[in-house]
Amino acid sequence: MGRHRDFNAWAREFALWIGLGCLWAQGPAPDPRAVALVGATSTIAQGIHAVGFNPARLAFSTKNFSMNLGALTFGLENNMLSVENYNLVNGADFIDPISPDFVDKNEFLEGLPVDGLRLKTRLHLPIPGINWARGTTAFSSDVIIFGDLGFPKALFELLMQGNLVGDSLKLDLNEEVLGVAEWGFSFAVPAGNVAYGFTLKYLQGLFYVGIDPDSSSGFFSTDPAGFNGSGRYLLRRAVGGSGFGLDIGLASAEVNGYSFGISLINALGSIRWQGPSLTKDLFGDRLEAALGFRDNEYFLYTYRVSNVTATEFLQDLPLDSLFENESFAVVDTEDGLVRSDTLTDKQFDAVQTTTPFVIKYPALLRLGFSKRFEDTALLTAELVAGFQDRLWSSQGWQLAVGVEIVRSPRFPLRMGFRYGGAESQQLGVGFGLYAGPLQFDFAMAFHNGVWLHTTKGISLALGLTLVR
Repeated sequence: MGRHRDFNAWAREFALWIGLGCLWAQGPAPDPRAVALVGATSTIAQGIHAVGFNPARLAFSTKNFSMNLGALTFGLENNMLSVENYNLVNGADFIDPISPDFVDKNEFLEGLPVDGLRLKTRLHLPIPGINWARGTTAFSSDVIIFGDLGFPKALFELLMQGNLVGDSLKLDLNEEVLGVAEWGFSFAVPAGNVAYGFTLKYLQGLFYVGIDPDSSSGFFSTDPAGFNGSGRYLLRRAVGGSGFGLDIGLASAEVNGYSFGISLINALGSIRWQGPSLTKDLFGDRLEAALGFRDNEYFLYTYRVSNVTATEFLQDLPLDSLFENESFAVVDTEDGLVRSDTLTDKQFDAVQTTTPFVIKYPALLRLGFSKRFEDTALLTAELVAGFQDRLWSSQGWQLAVGVEIVRSPRFPLRMGFRYGGAESQQLGVGFGLYAGPLQFDFAMAFHNGVWLHTTKGISLALGLTLVR
């Protein structure tokens, strides 16, 4: 089963995975308060909401017990399209320079991001009732679905101006969708006016599908003899993985209204998609049977175009005579990729786990500061650094600043602004409704733009917490 399938079947399967990942979208954090304050909460988070930002804050919670009764964070973000940009190109004339709707296509292409159109998606779904904190300890669970998809800039250049003689267009693809459940145990150790905190995580891989950037590339070029191109793309997919992660934090108590903190989220963390796992034990066989592939079996697609002239394209010749392509299932071994249909079942079982498929969990460094102004407002600021451009992380520093108005403790108002990183800028707003032990929080954030007509994405978050 799953040894050889045509390209259309594999494309339908890939679209199914992508659809699952794109159903939900990115939010900067699972906590609505953090969404409104654009993540600047590593020095003010309390109780169960300290997990994921700074576990040391468990030592300074004003309430002894908190439980997440239900929460959801979702949204959608891209790096190109906004209402303003859509109105600019909708109905535009890229050919006639005297047309009132003329848009210079060269200027348009120069304004496109270097990495083309990128669409990022993310869902946070804390499991109700299995997220609680008591005193300086906490147990947390969070289902995360993340997708990073897009089209390279070369495709837009090819569609709008063709491929110029002598030019070569790189058709590299960087696509992946990941589903993981984080299970964490957190604790804080008070030491006077400071505290240390740790979160030990079990990372339960649910599914993964993505194009391996190290094994995939493609190009298309034109010379006087005709069109040429070649490429290969390795699509990795897996059901069930396991790994471990570690968060480390240091926080200060509030002194004269000031608080400080530093944390390293996912200081250690990776998921191995081979070997036994909880997901495979529960659903692995049924999912693999339904999807038509075996554990650690991947898909390789190759194409080649050699000296095809424009005349041949216009002669309505069969595509197979102009465009050579092949697709088949493979397994990764110490000697490289091997076609699955050349192996017996016994050989497949012997080689399928010789080369580990591991995804590193992106780490984030947080440096935070906050100032409380009596019972009126809370000002918080945070520097966040990522170490790789993958999943929810981007290299470089980001600055987040937030304000929470607490003049009415039952109805706090929040606003935050973030600058830097892949998103460039982000605006968050939100509020809380507190009645007795129940706290309801709502927030929304605008990505890559601070106005409704310029934003290129939006996140919504809501949550209900029991506090005693």
